[in-house]
Amino acid sequence: MCVGVCGVCLQVLYSQLGEQNKKTVFLFTDQHVIEEGFLELVNNMLTSGMVPALYADDEKESLVGAVREEAVAAGLLPTRDALWSYFVNKCSNNLHVVMAMTPVGDLLRSAYLHLLTYCLLSHAVY
Repeated sequence: MCVGVCGVCLQVLYSQLGEQNKKTVFLFTDQHVIEEGFLELVNNMLTSGMVPALYADDEKESLVGAVREEAVAAGLLPTRDALWSYFVNKCSNNLHVVMAMTPVGDLLRSAYLHLLTYCLLSHAVY
């Protein structure tokens, strides 16, 4: 499970995205890369729409409960997996990741190819 301040902040973010249906920009700069694991979190957010192990199973139950009526009204079966997928898709649709960094160095280019694949690279200088 993703623990600590980072995990709690991400749980608050995903609650806003999925339960409260808030469109949100997640700004991530090269100054936020204190450790390599942060890039892995952003990579997972971009590729799957969710940070793995962010929630324990009992925490997931309250989240799927919050979207149950909406998901059923959209024609989904009220199974746990279908409701969780609905929640993750809703989060993914509401999340806009903005990365402001210079893609310099082997770490960013080689280890996080998906991260670069899902990003629009701009060489603009402001």
